[in-house]
This record gives sequence, structure tokens and C-alpha cells, in this order.
Amino acid sequence: MKILKVVAYIVLAVAALVVTLGLFAKKDYHIERSLEIDAPKDLVYEYARYFKNFETWSPWAYLDPNMKTSVTGTDGEVGALYQWSGNDDVGEGKQTITAVTPQRIDMEIKFTRPFETTSPTYMAFRENGKKTTVTWAFDMHVSFPWNGLAMFTDVDAGVGVDYERGLKNLKKICEEIAHKKYRGYEVAEIQIPLKYYVGTRQTIDTSALAAFYATNLPKAFEAVLKNGLAPAGGPSALYWFWADSLGKTDVAATVPVTEDKKFGKGLSVFPIGGRALVIEYFGAYENIMEAHLALDEYMTEKGLQNIPPVVEEYVTDPGQEPDTAKWLTKVIYYVEPKSAADQQ
Repeated sequence: MKILKVVAYIVLAVAALVVTLGLFAKKDYHIERSLEIDAPKDLVYEYARYFKNFETWSPWAYLDPNMKTSVTGTDGEVGALYQWSGNDDVGEGKQTITAVTPQRIDMEIKFTRPFETTSPTYMAFRENGKKTTVTWAFDMHVSFPWNGLAMFTDVDAGVGVDYERGLKNLKKICEEIAHKKYRGYEVAEIQIPLKYYVGTRQTIDTSALAAFYATNLPKAFEAVLKNGLAPAGGPSALYWFWADSLGKTDVAATVPVTEDKKFGKGLSVFPIGGRALVIEYFGAYENIMEAHLALDEYMTEKGLQNIPPVVEEYVTDPGQEPDTAKWLTKVIYYVEPKSAADQQ
């Protein structure tokens, strides 16, 4: 019995200490974490605003795979309600959107288990060029007397680690969406200023391409230099069609410049610019077809069509770099939307 009395006194003493500390301890904590995501702000905002996406990046979803959730109201808008109920690790509660703009989403969280409390939270989105800085913050309220116990732990670190994990999950998902790969290649869609490709165009046997380049590229370089111009890129092959049923290819061996001049007999000038798809291909030339097929897939998915010619710009000089894995070729397709008739 004496031992029980001692234990009881200890429990009472601890309880008294907690209560006493609770009279003086802070009750409110601001938890905030930020992370830069390599994706456009609109994409990140549109993904983060919907409760239907929350479980894909929530730092708590993995704690209870059997957690029950529901979304009511118009998801992504003011008044939308997300409710959850799970094991002791995730508890139970609901989260409501209270304000939403492209710069910030405000919400109110009400916990009902393991304890009852109401706290505001928000996500803010700041554009950094083509990237986005996301800030996720939570104003945590710890009621008396539990605030006394909070003095024995680092609340910011304990809760903040979950917010860091959630932002990393969101980053991974948004960057995968923003930088979707086609056959292993990332496609960039850009506007390319007008360039003038100087060179020789012929329809030749596909097997004679190497000899065609070797003969005609030096002529194009010589003409460009004689006009006092500097190349506006690497030597480029322009293709109107490749290896038809007769094994013929319509191709030009060219050098790009920024001015249109008289370049001499036998040389043509091909002005090209505008909306374009670009893949940076590293490797030997004989394997470049995968990059072209990737661009075909991209165009099909986006409802685009190529405006001939296709451009291959050979950025790396094979004479200076023996390692074919380091040879960079830019595969460029100039594009326009398909017409309604073409899409049928």
C-alpha cells in the first residue's frame, strides 16, 4: 500500500506540475515550411486546391491505409469540406476551405479526436519564373492544461517534419506532371525567333546522307563566313520527308544565321521560326529515331501537327568529342494546332 501511495503522490505531483506550467506556457504555435517546386504556379495551385488530390501527397495518409475520407461541397471552392476518420495516428476531424485565390488557399481544421481543437491553416503560392515556391503553414492551438506538456517537446520540429514531408510529396507529383516524359524524353514547347537556314536541298538516297552532309555543309559555312556572319546555332539538317517507299529523303544541309543575304549560286535560304517542340537528344545519330517518335506521341496527345521541315541541330562536334553519349542533337518540330477535320 505504501508503494501505491508513493505512486499516487508522484502522479499528483506531475499533474500539478503540468497544470502549473499550463498557466504560463504558450498555447499557440505557428508552424511554417516552404519548398520550391519546378513547375508553373498555376499547375501547382490547381493540383493543391482540390481535396480529391490531397491523399496523393498528404504526409499522414500512409499512417492509416484504411482511413475513411469524404469530400462534400464543390471541391476546390469556398465551403468544400474534407472529413477523415482513422486510427490513433491520424485521429478524426474535418477541414474546410474558407478562402481561395490563385495566390493562397485558407482552411480551417477541426480535430475531434484524440482531442478537440480548431486551427487555421493555409497554403501560399509564389511564382519564381517557371518555378513555384509553396508555403504551407498551420496555426496550432494547444488547450490548457495540455499546453504544459508541450513545453517538454519541440512542437515546431515535431509537426514541421510532417509539413516538410507533405511538400516533398507535392513537389514530386507536380514535377512529374510538368515534366512528363515521352519515350523517356522531356519535350519543351517554346517560341523560337526567326532564323535563316543557309544550305543545299536535295532529294537523295537515304543511304547517301553522310556523304551529302560532308559535301554541302562546308559550302554553307564558307558562304556564311564570306558574308561576315556568325552561325546562329550548330550545323542543321532540315527534313521534309524521310526514307519514302523508294528509299529517298528530302533534306537540306544548312547553317543557321540571323540575317537573310545573298549567299551564292546553288545555296538556298530557308526562313524558319515560331512555335516549336524541342527534345535534347544525347547519343549516337543512329538511335535518334526514338526522339522523333516521342515528338509524334506528344503531338498526338496535344492535338498538334508538324509544319515541315523537321530540324536536327547538331550541337556537339563529333571531331571534338569521341564519346557518343555526350553528343547533343536538338530535334525541333515546328507545330500548329490540328484543324477539326484533321482530328476526326
